[in-house]
Amino acid sequence: MKKFQFKIQMNKKNLNLIAEKLTFYKQSKIIEATDQKSNYYYLIFYKDVFINGMKTTKIKINSHVHRALTNGIHVSGTHPLTMKLINKQKSLTFIQFNPLFKQIQKHYSKLETILIFTFFDSFTKPDSITKLIRSTFYNYRREGQLFAAYRLLRVYLNYDRQNPFVQDMIHSMQFQEHEIFYQEIENIYKKDPLNAELICFDDRYDPDHISILFQLYRSEGRLFDALALRIDLLHHQFTEDQFKATEELIKDFNQDEQLEILQDLYHSSSNPMIEEKLLSPLLASGKSNELIQFILTTAYQPTNEQVQSLVNHLSETDTHVLASFFTESNKRLLSLSNHDPKILNKLVTPFVSSFLEEIPLKDIIEWFTPFHEAGIHLPIEQKLSKIKNLSDDPDQQFELGELYFQFHLFEKSIDCFKWEMELSPNDPRPVTYLSKIYQKIGNQAESNAYQQLLIQMTK
Repeated sequence: MKKFQFKIQMNKKNLNLIAEKLTFYKQSKIIEATDQKSNYYYLIFYKDVFINGMKTTKIKINSHVHRALTNGIHVSGTHPLTMKLINKQKSLTFIQFNPLFKQIQKHYSKLETILIFTFFDSFTKPDSITKLIRSTFYNYRREGQLFAAYRLLRVYLNYDRQNPFVQDMIHSMQFQEHEIFYQEIENIYKKDPLNAELICFDDRYDPDHISILFQLYRSEGRLFDALALRIDLLHHQFTEDQFKATEELIKDFNQDEQLEILQDLYHSSSNPMIEEKLLSPLLASGKSNELIQFILTTAYQPTNEQVQSLVNHLSETDTHVLASFFTESNKRLLSLSNHDPKILNKLVTPFVSSFLEEIPLKDIIEWFTPFHEAGIHLPIEQKLSKIKNLSDDPDQQFELGELYFQFHLFEKSIDCFKWEMELSPNDPRPVTYLSKIYQKIGNQAESNAYQQLLIQMTK
């Protein structure tokens, strides 16, 4: 799949980056990107808003970015969520941290500002965030804002769980009432949704915590987070309810985006329910290669109407894709046709054409064995037998060329008709075919030349 490229501005220069991965982790989102020289960049978001980005050669162990890459929810750089998140931003400008801090303070509360700056601990001075948290904590306590101070300690706990200062403070007598209150996740969500999310994301497969996260995402209109969590839950354990909820969330995505999301789910969980939902958009998408790869690698049985549509897609599928399924395609095609010889013959024909490009004829003829075992002998087999009989007969090149033409093997048919022209220079039939073939393969000049020759021959 083609990489997703986007523009950033860094040091007053515009750069083109390639999105490699998007990670969802608590209130942050992190896009890992590369440039043409394979340098790495990290773009950090608070919820759906871009905050800042850095070019770096390494990530600190146990930093926020490191924990996110280890424990977060990941989607590819070409995933619809990645592209939608980037396209949602007005600009992606990397700036220095001092002006960034002032800018963030204007738009977010003190607690959110501190939380946001913990996202950048891999790129800031070692003690800068700790000093900021401590000074803010003491200010809260001096002003008698004990609940605000306790909320900050909980954020600090999420940032640095082993820190002795936070461990001593959070368990002190002055916060005992709050500590008891924080034993119940529903209480935390009602009074401190920011910390509720930090707690619930770490244990996001717990049913109670899942419920809190979805309540939070709904109340804040965070569709991307809700969808990422649904996808993650389906990867973890497929359930019908989760899948239906995911379908509901992607209704506003366009057809290609829905298809991409369903394919991503299918690759991680080959569930029959996904197969059923995936086939219709694949048939409607025009992506014939992907459709055929899907249909040949699943056991899902399409409806008769879908099989007819599938026949049309086969003519648009790249021959190398069809040929790659030589070994397993015969039994699958038999199943798809429901043992109906007419439908089977339509399904088989494009495959045989692709096989003739690179697979020995004797192997192709043997490929029909499962059909014989089912009591089915297809008309196309007679043509293959003819090709086999005529291949070494120089006097039968015209008929051989016609057979190759029927299988869309135009290069081979050209050789046959040119040979026939040498043997029968006054016969207009090979010239007619050559003009037609060159027109089909897009060589109009050669087609016109043979057309003029035909006119001269028929005068």
